[in-house]
Amino acid sequence: MGFLTNFMARFGPSDSMESPSGWFVRMLGGGPTNAGVHVSEHGALYLPVVYACVNRIANPLSMFPLGIYQDDGRGGRVQVKEHPMSQRLGLRPNDYMSARTLKKTTSLHALTWGNGYREIERNGRGEAVGLWPLLPGTTRPRRIDGELTFDTTIDGTNFRLPHGDVLHLMDQSQDGYVGMSQVALAREAMGLALAMQTFGSKFFANDAKSGGFLMHPGRLGPNAVNNLRGQDGKERAAPEDPRSRVEKQGGLDNAHRVKVLEEGMKFVSTTIPPEDAQFLGSREFQIAEIARMFDVPLIMLQSHQNTTTWGTGIEQLMTGFIRQTVAPWAEADEQEMNWKLFTPEERAKGLYVKHNMKALMRGDDAARAAFYQSMFGVAGLSPNQIAALEDIEPIGPEGDKHFVPANYVPIEMAGQQPAKTQPEAGTVQP
Repeated sequence: MGFLTNFMARFGPSDSMESPSGWFVRMLGGGPTNAGVHVSEHGALYLPVVYACVNRIANPLSMFPLGIYQDDGRGGRVQVKEHPMSQRLGLRPNDYMSARTLKKTTSLHALTWGNGYREIERNGRGEAVGLWPLLPGTTRPRRIDGELTFDTTIDGTNFRLPHGDVLHLMDQSQDGYVGMSQVALAREAMGLALAMQTFGSKFFANDAKSGGFLMHPGRLGPNAVNNLRGQDGKERAAPEDPRSRVEKQGGLDNAHRVKVLEEGMKFVSTTIPPEDAQFLGSREFQIAEIARMFDVPLIMLQSHQNTTTWGTGIEQLMTGFIRQTVAPWAEADEQEMNWKLFTPEERAKGLYVKHNMKALMRGDDAARAAFYQSMFGVAGLSPNQIAALEDIEPIGPEGDKHFVPANYVPIEMAGQQPAKTQPEAGTVQP
């Protein structure tokens, strides 16, 4: 019973091995890939490209201001500042974490495990007053008697949380309940990258030489065995296994020592040198493979293979990255919060949350100036609204007015002569 209790504390209640949560594979460390290495959601972050991809997506998401708004009934909105979560969302979702910390943690879980979970803390009136992260490895939805709940483990204790009290951020899913792990989907590509990373490390640890064996025409004599063992024979492996002495001659500490091959020994290389195996090219290709899984442009990963780092196209590429990769995650988070964060009464009042992504999508100075000018000319933006978008001081109450050109007429009056205005009494005609 002790083993079963500890097992459930770590991995939750029992489930089938082919469960979409993938608990069995994760318990085994991700399982070996065809490259011979284990890949898991934790180990994948040791690949710089995986860490960078997660960072490139999570950083903008954690930087976007997130506020609570209410429809004003005229197609506009007003910011709500008296709600218990108004300051919490932007500053401190709980007493122990900043808003940035919680956003990056949830994004990391969603981008590696495929699922990011946050528990909603509520007061006696049912209003949300805090958000707490849940570990994705020990949290999963479960449908029981037609009701969806979330089973989770916190400090070794199992809990069952109502569906409406858990914000679930995910992307692709087979069943609509559990997101697919990006690491699990790309485990072969990541496994190959990890294998090449390990290969490169061992290559340099072996004096930057490929492996091989020593060919001897007969049996090793005592002098040859002692030379292979080295000076610190007490700390080497047992003399009856002279092959281990050869391995001990390698490494950075022994890189410049002279190796003596006696009694007609010859070294025969048994592996392909890295330059013949296209080692560097293969590593660059794996970076591109993994970047495709996260939909991150190579230029944002400091990879300049077959790309340009200058020119006007980079700005459009960055804007496209925000719209194509980051914005869908922000939209998914907004939809989840707009349904679960508020009570039915608050939703009836028109309360909702919204990210402000304008700062990263507004383009260069010339593009912004042209946009503001066109929007100002059709009364779409007032001077103060333009100032707010540019984070500059408003010009006062008069800046709230909207302006249109005086020579604009409705389309049905196009081509007609403007009506002459009658002069006021007492004025002199020219």
